[in-house]
Amino acid sequence: MAEYATSGEVDQIADSTEAHIIKVGRNDAAYALAMAQRPEVSRAELCSLIEKLAGAVKEVASVAELRGERLSEPAYGPAARALEEALRMALSQR
Repeated sequence: MAEYATSGEVDQIADSTEAHIIKVGRNDAAYALAMAQRPEVSRAELCSLIEKLAGAVKEVASVAELRGERLSEPAYGPAARALEEALRMALSQR
């Protein structure tokens, strides 16, 4: 007979996975910000970082949706706009 995970076990796995996704997103953001400050970083490298950050944001948003927590504009909008502006400025200086 097959054994199934209990609700508590599934929640624990979900919590662990979500924590990992958020940690990776934070690490990617920190790396991208550090790289954006380096003048020797090419436009292509910055574009690659933007793609990676967009993927991380998509994953974090999926986690929030799965948890029933909607990311509302007031909660993340200003930070997202500030990041976008900083990346645009960095790219325009190249």
